[in-house]
Amino acid sequence: MERSVFEIVKAPLGWSVFADNVKIGGVYDSRGAALEAATLAASYTISDGGGVQINVPGAQEEKPRWAVAFEIAAAILPTRSGRVRSGSR
Repeated sequence: MERSVFEIVKAPLGWSVFADNVKIGGVYDSRGAALEAATLAASYTISDGGGVQINVPGAQEEKPRWAVAFEIAAAILPTRSGRVRSGSR
């Protein structure tokens, strides 16, 4: 049997888990919660005789929720002058 790769990925409002490039589960509040979900899913693969690899990004890649929400809002909301906001200033 092959090795399955589980990826913990930063989502707009939390963390997601992907198994072999397919999203599994929901959105988790923290990297730790996503890791627990990935570990549980990986345990089924191990029980079936397969190998697993779990990738978790470092803490420096995690932004506070308010910062992510602000970036999303700033990208989609129009400015007072009616101009479209660009990513750079």
